[in-house]
Amino acid sequence: MKRFMITLLTVWLASPAAAAPYYQEDPEIVIEMHGAQTAPVKTVSIWDKNALQLTRLFRSKDRTHVLYSVENVSTKDDILRAANGKEYAFVRYGTNDGDYRKFLFKAEDPQTFVACAANLKDVLAVNLKYGVNMGVSLKDFLRVYGSTATASTLEDETAGKTLSVYKQTYSDVNHKTPAPYYFVFDGDELTQTLDGGKAYADYAKKLTEANEKLRAQNKQAQDKATQLEKQKQSQAARRQPIKALAYGGTVEDQMYMPRVNNPKFPPPKPSKVPAGTPIPVSPF
Repeated sequence: MKRFMITLLTVWLASPAAAAPYYQEDPEIVIEMHGAQTAPVKTVSIWDKNALQLTRLFRSKDRTHVLYSVENVSTKDDILRAANGKEYAFVRYGTNDGDYRKFLFKAEDPQTFVACAANLKDVLAVNLKYGVNMGVSLKDFLRVYGSTATASTLEDETAGKTLSVYKQTYSDVNHKTPAPYYFVFDGDELTQTLDGGKAYADYAKKLTEANEKLRAQNKQAQDKATQLEKQKQSQAARRQPIKALAYGGTVEDQMYMPRVNNPKFPPPKPSKVPAGTPIPVSPF
């Protein structure tokens, strides 16, 4: 028995387990997650869908969800103020000349989706419905209405600009009855959309009154400058020296030149000829 215990001890000491150092493993940390796992946001390319499809896809979604869902990179992010003072968040993809997708969201959190536009007619419809200006280039406008719109101009003398105006019979999903609208462009950008002849007349009258006021101010300033110039010339004329005869002069000078009253002559110099010396008389 003793020999058996010695043999067993010898075998254990020779084993790898006996040679390895003893250590205690750190307990494994397990974190349990409860609740349903959030599904990853499915991304879409906006160029594959029109405005109606994008509206159906993002209706009731917030701006953050839309931006994460779109795999494209936006080119403009801004805040637009409507005619009634209400503000909207605005995001544009693409350029402003025709190849774009434009999104409108409420400005207040959580910035819920409002509308989308994929072409000029979409943009004009959204602009008129919400009273905003999502941006329209003249190039994009003329591409659609260049053959039907009537062009004219308005002078904005206060800004030193000539505005381009296009009258177009217009209708959309929210304005089903065709009616004349006036689209005012400053250079290449749409600045005003006027509903009907009265709105246009009021706008043109306002510009005319501002122009007349500016002209009156300019005329007043010009008249004042002219008056000041005349005063300067008059004062300069009065300061011009006038020749007058103090003493001597020719017979003609004595007849026609004005005289100097109480002239101040220089003190007489003493003569070098002694007093009483007769004045020589010329023999000729």
